[in-house]
Amino acid sequence: MRRARVAVAVTALAAAGLAGCADRPNDLDTYYDEPETATGSPTASSPPPSAPPPEPAADPAALAAAVDGAVLTGEDVVAEGVEPVAPPAVAEGCLAEIPLGLVDIERRDTRWAYPTGSTLDQLVTAYADRPAAEILTSRVRCAGDELEVPLEIAVDAHAAWCAEGTCTVLLAGGNVLSGVQVTAADGARAAAAVQRLAPAAAAKLAQP
Repeated sequence: MRRARVAVAVTALAAAGLAGCADRPNDLDTYYDEPETATGSPTASSPPPSAPPPEPAADPAALAAAVDGAVLTGEDVVAEGVEPVAPPAVAEGCLAEIPLGLVDIERRDTRWAYPTGSTLDQLVTAYADRPAAEILTSRVRCAGDELEVPLEIAVDAHAAWCAEGTCTVLLAGGNVLSGVQVTAADGARAAAAVQRLAPAAAAKLAQP
């Protein structure tokens, strides 16, 4: 009889426990809380860098005046003892390496001849939307050995070469590129002539 009472008591307690659970709401959130999602304002991305504005085009009248002012005259070359002759139909030597597709103004008026048969040529070109130094440093490649040319008047850029009896100096100032070239039977004479003429060409290029 004692065992029967114990069994009845255990059964009663179990029933009471089940009844207590049944009275509670079935709220799974109470047992399994979802982790909170972090919220915040999205970070605004910085705009991509804008391209630099293009170079303003030079005034056509001012550009033409600068080209005219850079051209050597008879007075500038009188010490060379040369006489004007008809220029070639197209540029020759290193002067032919100047990219004419970008040129806005070109002056190649005169060729001078020395009594020895040597020749002196000048080619002056202008670029409305870019500095001439950019053309000289990045787009002109002349054959031959580099020639040192001392200048008393500074220009934006200059370079000189000699190849097979022809020596050329190119000088850049603002939007204008001035090229002076001497062709002679003796390369040393051509180099000396270019070195004499370069300061005069630089002075013409630098004048206001």
